[in-house]
Amino acid sequence: MNNILQTWSDWVDSRNKVFSNPSGFLSITNLVWLTDEPQEIQGVSGSWWATGDTVHVRGSKAGEHAWTIEPRSEMTFDFDGIKVELASRAGQLVVRPRDPNSPMLKSFESVLTFDYDETFRVMAQLEKSSAPSEVVVGSVVEGMTHAYVSPGALVFEFDRKQYKLTAFDKAGSDDLTVYFKDATSGAITYGTGRSVTAYAQSDGSFVLDFNFAGNFPCSYTDFATCPVAPFENKLDFLVTAGEKKPIYRVTVDGIKSQVA
Repeated sequence: MNNILQTWSDWVDSRNKVFSNPSGFLSITNLVWLTDEPQEIQGVSGSWWATGDTVHVRGSKAGEHAWTIEPRSEMTFDFDGIKVELASRAGQLVVRPRDPNSPMLKSFESVLTFDYDETFRVMAQLEKSSAPSEVVVGSVVEGMTHAYVSPGALVFEFDRKQYKLTAFDKAGSDDLTVYFKDATSGAITYGTGRSVTAYAQSDGSFVLDFNFAGNFPCSYTDFATCPVAPFENKLDFLVTAGEKKPIYRVTVDGIKSQVA
C-alpha cells in the first residue's frame, strides 16, 4: 500500500473513531431549544429553561443549577449519569443529552466510503478576493445560518472543465475548508453536502482530494445544526469518492433507514 492509500486508510479509521465516540454526535438522544418557560426534556431529569445567556434547571436528580453559555459556544458535563451538552446557537440556547447507550450509537459499525480513486485528487489554485469576506450559509435547522470567513475560491480542472469552489479559512492553519455538493448528493451521498480540506502546498497551490470528503453529523442525526454547502459550490459531476450516505439516521421518531 503506497503512502496516500495508507493516509486515506488512517483517515477512515479516524472517522470511525469520531462517530463511535461514546459522547459524540451519535450518542445524542434529543435536541431541545429552550425558552423562558420551564419544560421537561426526555432523557434527562428536571425542568429546563433559559433567561438571557443562562440555562436553568430545577427539580432534577442533581437539584437546582444554572450555567452561563457564551454566544456561539458550548459546554458538556456529567449529569444524571450521562453527558449533557448546553450550546448557544443562532442566539438561542439548546440542550442535548448524550447517552453512551443510545440505540444509534450502538448500531454504528463503520462509515461507508467509496474506494480510493486518484482521479478525484486534483491540484487547485486560490483565486483570492480583494479582501477576506464573511460568507453566510444555511443550516439544516430552518431559519438558522452559519457565517464563515472566505479568502476566495479554489479553482481546479476536472475532466477538462474548470470549476470554482468558495473556500473557508481553517483556524490556525494555511489549509482551507470546502463545503460542497455534487451529482451524487441526495442519492449516493448525503443531500446537504460534504466537507473536505484543501491542503496548502509550499508553492501556493492546494491539494484538493475528494477521497477525504466527510459527512456532517447531520447525515446521521436530526439532533444537529450543521451548515449546508453554499449554493455556488454545486459540482455538476459525480464525486464517487469519500464518504457515502449512512444507512441509518436517528430522528425524533427513532432510527430510520435512509437508503432505498
